[in-house]
Amino acid sequence: MATLYAKQINDGDSLFETKIREVTQGLRPDCFNWLYNKIASANKENAITITKFIMSMRIEINLSDYYRRDIIVILTRFSMFFGNQKSFTSITRQDILRYLDSFRKPESIDPSHRWIGTYNIYRMHLMRFFKWLYHPDVVSDARPKPSLIENIPQLKRKEVSIYKPTD
Repeated sequence: MATLYAKQINDGDSLFETKIREVTQGLRPDCFNWLYNKIASANKENAITITKFIMSMRIEINLSDYYRRDIIVILTRFSMFFGNQKSFTSITRQDILRYLDSFRKPESIDPSHRWIGTYNIYRMHLMRFFKWLYHPDVVSDARPKPSLIENIPQLKRKEVSIYKPTD
């Protein structure tokens, strides 16, 4: 059912802006601007895919506003990383690894390795997204990992704790 509703959006859909407003309803206006002005204006296919994904996730799980916002921000940044020139379906494993590696910071800039948390969050969201993208008609718990996201490990922090002792 989720995919039937999501498939109603296509390039010729006159309600495209309305659908984006629907998936960004209740969020800050910058979420609509990111999705509509930054992505749809350059790569409508990716904006449609993000919109379908959010609509599908709304049916599968009870998305919070924060989670919806995270999905929009992460996927629009991912699309913009490639200059909005690549559709999500043409992304390769190397592209994903290059994007995730862009979060790495040298020890001198990030001695507490905070970049690892960002890397892991983006990795988790991208895995869920690509599992849906390649298998939208499969129940979420049973979706297999496509080969492009297999064996991308979660990184472990080097510190036991990120918190510093107080005096």
